[in-house]
Amino acid sequence: MTTVATKDAIPDEAYKKMVLTLMDKQAGREVATAEVFGQCVLYAPTVDDKIRITRFQAEELKHFQLISRLMSDLGMDMDAYVKNRQRAGARFTGEEADTQIQDWIDATLFNFMIDRAATFQLSEYTRGSYLPLAKANEVILKEEEGHKSFGELCLEEMCKDPATRAEIQRRFPKWFVASMRIFGRAGTKGNEYCIEVGLKSRDSGDIAAAYVDSIRPVMAACGLAFPKREELPLELPPQIDLGVPAR
Repeated sequence: MTTVATKDAIPDEAYKKMVLTLMDKQAGREVATAEVFGQCVLYAPTVDDKIRITRFQAEELKHFQLISRLMSDLGMDMDAYVKNRQRAGARFTGEEADTQIQDWIDATLFNFMIDRAATFQLSEYTRGSYLPLAKANEVILKEEEGHKSFGELCLEEMCKDPATRAEIQRRFPKWFVASMRIFGRAGTKGNEYCIEVGLKSRDSGDIAAAYVDSIRPVMAACGLAFPKREELPLELPPQIDLGVPAR
């Protein structure tokens, strides 16, 4: 399908509905990430780290504003959008226990995995047929790169200590599962439609597999391993490789 340059060029209601669905999920994640970064600030070990995490939080809220404007352009009442979710008790973060930060280890795993997974998902939209969303995500991804790099550096430093590395390994499955849920289910009709109309170029399973491939070298350097498929509370697409080469 050809690109859709403006909201007025949207071809039909099905396309508009899917664009709003994608933006709704992204908007929720942007606010959820800002909320969790708020927890991370409590455990940042230095003032510089607290300042950096606070900046990340502000950037996530700015990202929400960018997507919010696009949703508003398509007729969404964004003030009601936020208020209704809060009144219903349906936090943007979903299951709160899934994203509860206990200490700097959790903060680092969240930063390393969740932000990285988000960049793989959003990079699809930068190549998508709806140009307003593509351009907004080009801006967002420039800032997200700094987020995931910081998490990677912190993880590598912490894994130098054997006891800390063992605790990181113990907690790894929780954050890995949270990161995989960002991609949604593979092989759905929604995936097929997005590929058909150019909103995405790959199925969610292929995007998730590329994300896993990207963290594999870091895990090898840190001496970490992926959990086994049968130990996870979700079904992974078959193309995902959970192997890690020896250091």
